Amino acid sequence: MPAKNINLLIHVDFDKTILGKFLRWSLTYGRYIIICTEIVVLLAFIYRFSLDRKITDLNDEIDQKSAIIVANTGFETQFRNLQFRTQKITELVSTQNTALNVIRHLEQITPSGIILESFSLQNNSLSVQASADTNSTLALYLSQLKASAFISDVTITSLSKKIAGTGEISFRMEAAVLQIANKSNPIDL
Repeated sequence: MPAKNINLLIHVDFDKTILGKFLRWSLTYGRYIIICTEIVVLLAFIYRFSLDRKITDLNDEIDQKSAIIVANTGFETQFRNLQFRTQKITELVSTQNTALNVIRHLEQITPSGIILESFSLQNNSLSVQASADTNSTLALYLSQLKASAFISDVTITSLSKKIAGTGEISFRMEAAVLQIANKSNPIDL
């Protein structure tokens, strides 16, 4: 018996009905939309795998660099300690001759009638306890201190005159030391 062709779709004006229009649209354009949607989903899926791989690689790199940092912690501590000690040595070397330079400068500008009894230098602040045999010697010493390019802000903090005996004047003065702390050679005036 010969095969019969069976067609379940109605051919007469089926394309003009709503169901026919929808069926024709879904069979032509709908499959393109579904294929494009599947392509977008596959691309997003593949891109997610590449992002996961990048995140894994970055986490591995962070772990490796963290291990390097932890391994070098001791070296960094030693290096910072050495850097600190080098800085302190540099400061000491640059200021080691300050007291000597200040004494030499005071020796050059001090008149013969002044006797220095005590001398203190801390943080570029000079404090001197001395005595002068006359008022004019004290005035000359103060004018030379004020004229000095290396000493500023000269202040007399105490002043007393011995009435009995020689009549010498005892005084204490304070001043700020300039530029001497930065020089390693004695001051030549």
